[in-house]
Amino acid sequence: MHLLTVDTLEQAQNKIYSYLAKNELKTEKIALTQAFQYILAEDIHAPFAVPHFRRSTVDGYAIHSLDTVGAGESIPCFLKVLGAVEMGEENRYTVKRGECVYVPTGGMLPNGADAMLMIEYAEKFGENEIACYQNVKHNQYVVDVGEDIPEKSLVLEKGTILRPHEIGVLASLGLAEVLVYAKPTVAIISLGDEILQAGERLEAGKIYDVNTYGLYAQAVKFGFAVQEYHHVKDDREAICRILENVVHHVDIVCVSGGSSQGEKDFTASLLAEISTTGILTHGIAVKPGKPTITAYDEKNACLLLGLPGHPVAAMLLFELLAAQVYRKLWQVSPIVQITAKMACNFPSADGRLTCQLVQLEREGHEYTAIPIFGKSGVVSSLAKAQGYILVGMNSEGVKKDEQVCVYLI
Repeated sequence: MHLLTVDTLEQAQNKIYSYLAKNELKTEKIALTQAFQYILAEDIHAPFAVPHFRRSTVDGYAIHSLDTVGAGESIPCFLKVLGAVEMGEENRYTVKRGECVYVPTGGMLPNGADAMLMIEYAEKFGENEIACYQNVKHNQYVVDVGEDIPEKSLVLEKGTILRPHEIGVLASLGLAEVLVYAKPTVAIISLGDEILQAGERLEAGKIYDVNTYGLYAQAVKFGFAVQEYHHVKDDREAICRILENVVHHVDIVCVSGGSSQGEKDFTASLLAEISTTGILTHGIAVKPGKPTITAYDEKNACLLLGLPGHPVAAMLLFELLAAQVYRKLWQVSPIVQITAKMACNFPSADGRLTCQLVQLEREGHEYTAIPIFGKSGVVSSLAKAQGYILVGMNSEGVKKDEQVCVYLI
């Protein structure tokens, strides 16, 4: 039997990165309405100030704040009403001392006014006069030009994941389209004679396909586009035909299962044949996921991943290899992390980086990480997990109450 010569996780990631970085990242311009969860491929600078006019944050009257000095519920001041500013229209008024103009929330402030009086503190007297019952400060309830976003300022950096908040900011700049990184395309191939598809009758010795669906969701979560997926029996020729076809038109091929050393484990030899690099890594010092395989086909610019058959290991290794390497290429911020204390002593795997799923409990501002014990084939552990910790390969483990970094999932 051929023994695996394992790489560290960092070595495996660096090998993948060295090949992917040779190619120019694909970009595309898409409509802002379609940009959710895409990643910005350029810095965004403000073409103009936001807001580009002085605007009110309340419904009320634009005034001179000095007119209200000493005003209160028992001693109002009186102001002449010149008229009203309509929403969406340019101001045509100039406010002098002792005068005011009605302005709705978001409306443009008249010239000369330096504050807003909330309508709740104003009372009408006749047609053209109000009583003011509030001492208003300079610039109160007013947003100045560029107070939100100064003109030419850096608004969003390249590598920003576009959530609803960022899309709203881009919309405030009048952008109908945005340049983003094209989503890398993925093909998922799940191997095994024992695999059944959802809806088929469960038989002794058979299991339902978990990896296809788990990896599909994992890929979408991290900004990839699954172009196709297949289930193939443990037949070398059938697997080879699928691989030779998909490698031409996707960016990543994920082969789930067949990465160990059994007599039906064809993944390593097939990836070696199809790729131009041969096997980059066969064996990673990570628990779970040691038999993971990586290769790269330069001709088709396609990353080839041979992932373990156990669902927990397959999904974690997809994140650690494909997702994290692409996030580095895209200059995306690291995966969200929090600090927590360990709920119990936890030993590490000898000579391997241990990736341990955890649940989180919160008390006040502090978190406690509770390990989810279970073998890598125990699928339910994925649903229970809120994050994972990485325990170093040269570490004996983590002690109870020790602070750990939890990567949220």
